[in-house]
Amino acid sequence: MRDRVFFPLAALFALGMIAAALIWPRGLGANYPSFAHPLTVPAPVAEAPPAPKPGAKSAPAASPQP
Repeated sequence: MRDRVFFPLAALFALGMIAAALIWPRGLGANYPSFAHPLTVPAPVAEAPPAPKPGAKSAPAASPQP
């Protein structure tokens, strides 16, 4: 392919990708961003610690040192 054809096509493709990135919703299931309402990031969900395995020995309680 000649350079006279390739580089204009590459530039058009790059501009198209930039335009799509400006209007595409962010993330999976995200609403279209509005200029009136800034995007909010959901708070992380705290997970409970894993349950101890049955039959596992528990660590002895630490005694305070004087």
